[in-house]
Amino acid sequence: MALENKAPECAALVGVLLGLAWIFFSLRIYVKAVLTKGWGVDDLLLVIGIVLFTTYCTCAAFGVKYGVGRHLKLIPLEDIPKALHYWYLCELFYTLTTLFIRLSIALFLIRICVKRIMKVIIYATMAGVTVFSIFYFFLALFQCSPIDYFWNQYKGEHGSCMNPAVIPDASIAHSAISFTADWILGLLPITLIWNLQMNQRTKISLAAILAVGLLAGIAAIIRIPYIRVLTITDDFLYATTDVSIWSAVEASLGIVAASAYTLRPLFRSLLNLSSRATAGYATSKGAGASRAGYIRNKASRAGENSYGAPNSQLGIPLRPEPVHVSPGVTSHSPFGDSNENVRGTSQESEHGGIQVERTFEIRTAKDEDADEMRWWTPEQPGSSVSIV
Repeated sequence: MALENKAPECAALVGVLLGLAWIFFSLRIYVKAVLTKGWGVDDLLLVIGIVLFTTYCTCAAFGVKYGVGRHLKLIPLEDIPKALHYWYLCELFYTLTTLFIRLSIALFLIRICVKRIMKVIIYATMAGVTVFSIFYFFLALFQCSPIDYFWNQYKGEHGSCMNPAVIPDASIAHSAISFTADWILGLLPITLIWNLQMNQRTKISLAAILAVGLLAGIAAIIRIPYIRVLTITDDFLYATTDVSIWSAVEASLGIVAASAYTLRPLFRSLLNLSSRATAGYATSKGAGASRAGYIRNKASRAGENSYGAPNSQLGIPLRPEPVHVSPGVTSHSPFGDSNENVRGTSQESEHGGIQVERTFEIRTAKDEDADEMRWWTPEQPGSSVSIV
């Protein structure tokens, strides 16, 4: 049974979607400002995108206040033009919001793709989205003459609007192009990941992150069946409620996807904290038993082990030496992790077409029973680590 009043549903969903977008966007800002301290053009585009989306949601909220989601007979006559005005603004802000979000995602993917053909595909996709979005924006802007006739026609003012089928047809074409772009930008890097030399868990995690953008494309497709009611009818404000909701879903998921791409350093930081807390707890529980097994020489000084011999005589370096990684170029990871060296070998670039993340670490492990220190160096096929 259809709801007689969709206004509460519309207001609640738009509020939840806006909150979800801001949560993920704030996490991205935290990663960029605190963990990696690296900013790019894609970050600026996403800032513009979320400002536009916030404006869209604000207009949607005012639209609901004045009548969006309600039948025409339930709306005071003086509120109908106001509701139509905010609905008109939502249509414009939706177009700009989704455009800037997709541009942000595209620029991010261009940074990690190294094969020319992949970059050409991304540039071509975004050129098509940009051109049609600009066309659709101005089509929606000037659909009526004068412009304010769109919301003032219920006041009896004179004017005209274009053919009622033009806007719905253009909206369907816009949604179809958006869906195609989202799936190209989502599937293209996923297909490249499987050709890279990395463990299965890493592949799956990266693929899952990149696949979030596919959800925005699905929302764009779901939106299409509701677009046919975009022509002005006697019950326009009620009939178009679902269009407003799915437009908000599409934009919100786009921001979530664009933000999720950069959150790996945050997840890694949380995992490291968890691992350290677990290790500290285990060490504190075993400390008594460790001390009971043997007694250290109280006279031992810094630089000597528990048997009185200098550490240097056991082949243990007193100070960690600098490590030189070759070959490699130090740069910020495209996934926002500044602690990773991003460099794909020529062979990997040819097969994968995506820049590879390599992490080189020098760790120390301590045997509590023997009080022995050992240096560990990772083995990286195709790369060399030299101590200088």
